[in-house]
Formats: sequence, C-alpha cells, structure tokens
Amino acid sequence: MAGAPGRRPVTHWNVQVPSRLYEEFAHLSPGGRRAVHDVLDRLAVDPREPASTTEPVTGAELRRIDTAPAADTGDRITILYRVQDPDSGQPGTVTLIYVLHGP
Repeated sequence: MAGAPGRRPVTHWNVQVPSRLYEEFAHLSPGGRRAVHDVLDRLAVDPREPASTTEPVTGAELRRIDTAPAADTGDRITILYRVQDPDSGQPGTVTLIYVLHGP
C-alpha cells in the first residue's frame, strides 16, 4: 500500500556495494554509517537526484554525491557511483565506486 508508515517507496534501482568497500565503511563512525545509509536510500529512489553531480567520463555515467554531516563527528562522506539504466523490465543499477571521508 503506497504511503503506509514504515514502507519504502517502490524503486526501479538496485544499489550495489562492492565487498572491497566494506573496510571503508567499517572505519566510519556510527553517525557516518547512518549518513551513508540515508544517501544510499535516496539513490535507490532516484540516482540522479539534484544533490548529485555528473563526473565527466566517456562511456559511463559516473556521479558524485555528498552526505549530510555525520551526527557524531560532523564529517561529510563523498560517494562516487555509476548509474546503469533499467533494461528490459529489469531494475537499474547504482554501483558504488569510491568512498571518501574525513573532516
């Protein structure tokens, strides 16, 4: 049921986090991990949201987005990701490429 409390909107995007990035996420503070989670949740709905920017690369759609400041450290986390459009009724894919964090 659309609009029901606690239910996520229907998405046509899968967000993929390569295992090579797990260690990067392990080094984030709890607030930093929450900030990344919130951004990934938004990208699953719209990977081309206005807060993201396109990076100039030939042959792929690479985008960059920053999180809100982490609640516990104030750090902003920058995520570089690739967007592949839906094809033949299959969901599109958002694949994380790189994560940069710090003060």
